[in-house]
Amino acid sequence: PDLREDISRKPNLRIRYCDEQFQTKEEEYSGIAARIIQHEYDHIEGIILTDHMSPLKRTLMRNKLLSISKGLVSAGYPMKYPSKKR
Repeated sequence: PDLREDISRKPNLRIRYCDEQFQTKEEEYSGIAARIIQHEYDHIEGIILTDHMSPLKRTLMRNKLLSISKGLVSAGYPMKYPSKKR
């Protein structure tokens, strides 16, 4: 929440995938569709917003990131936090 960063993404994208019948498909996307696909693919690969930030930017955002990880933020949606091991 309240953490924003400009991320450079390719404006056009071509993807190749297999459908439910294992048929190879290839499609091209541009604009917001290409941006959304790249964003979601980052999630699949385990890449998050902070991975796109420079080390300096992460350092500057350190306190905000710590607050988020501790649940000390207000969000307009439900958030889950890892349970602490004791």
